[in-house]
Amino acid sequence: MKSLNVLVVSDGLPGHLNQSRGLAHWLGTRFAVETQELEVRLRMRAMARRILPLVVEVAPAMATLRSFYQLPALAGAAPDVIVSAGGNTSFANVLLARHFCVPNVFIGSRRRLAPGSFAAHLTLEPTGEAGNVVTPVAPSPVSPEAIAQSAAEFRARHGFADGRLWLMACGGTGAGKSYSADDWSTLAHWMNDAAESHGIRWLLSTSRRTGASGEEALAASLKADHLAYAVWWSRNPERILGTLMGAAERLFVTVDSMSMVSECIGAQKPVAVVDVGDGAPEPLLAKALDRYARLGLCRRVSVADSLDAAPETLATADDLREESIDQLLERLRLKPSAARRPRRRNGAGS
Repeated sequence: MKSLNVLVVSDGLPGHLNQSRGLAHWLGTRFAVETQELEVRLRMRAMARRILPLVVEVAPAMATLRSFYQLPALAGAAPDVIVSAGGNTSFANVLLARHFCVPNVFIGSRRRLAPGSFAAHLTLEPTGEAGNVVTPVAPSPVSPEAIAQSAAEFRARHGFADGRLWLMACGGTGAGKSYSADDWSTLAHWMNDAAESHGIRWLLSTSRRTGASGEEALAASLKADHLAYAVWWSRNPERILGTLMGAAERLFVTVDSMSMVSECIGAQKPVAVVDVGDGAPEPLLAKALDRYARLGLCRRVSVADSLDAAPETLATADDLREESIDQLLERLRLKPSAARRPRRRNGAGS
């Protein structure tokens, strides 16, 4: 298989970084990928966002990069492609691509940058511009193969070998949604009812946005008998969400986090997106969730209703991403000469 060096430019935000890692994982289905990650910090943000769109294509690449970004020294092999997500990485992405004379991919809104700034621009909705690659599913680094071993070890270590486990992944206020302590208590009571109705126990992972008060409300209302294992992020931020996904039969995730929804879908198990809290998802998130449900990648549920049936899914991310990868490689002018296009899988989760 042909080798490919991928430079992932990160702003340090987990959601953006996971999308970029996910795209590197996609490329890894066609190439022997080596990934290097470079975390950058945009300086003087207000000024930079005004100036950089005007000069990013013409100013000296490395001098401009070092003037406007805080970044470590570049090390390792020269990249074959640059990948990033998140607006604060977009200028660095373009400057690095110019410096190394390689194609680049940006995930998400390109904002004030010209369409030609990126060899490929990955979005969930079509922009109608050259270089745009529309993907029905957001890239995710999670795959069944990647999480299988750690999940098996987790189950054995905690004595869960034969137990039925479901996962609840909690986000928090953001993307149009807000959560009070009462909302988290409502979710916990809903989880109690589901555990009793379906004979399962819960794996639970909160996140930075859940907050300590949200965690306290969950812990106070969720019955101990129904909770097999919990990651309380504000107390002990264990980064084992992928392991928990692998250990669970079915995956539930709050409606506010596109990145966590994408990761759950990437695990290729039945996924339910849970509506709880105040407000409604922002329009772009709402469109994406509606699309995922329409394609059979997830089911929408609400804490206002009892969970009568365990969620099932009708499709997997692998079924839908291959055409997007084909288009992406065409935009990047990359030819995996020794690799074959993976076969589509039939069927869905358990």
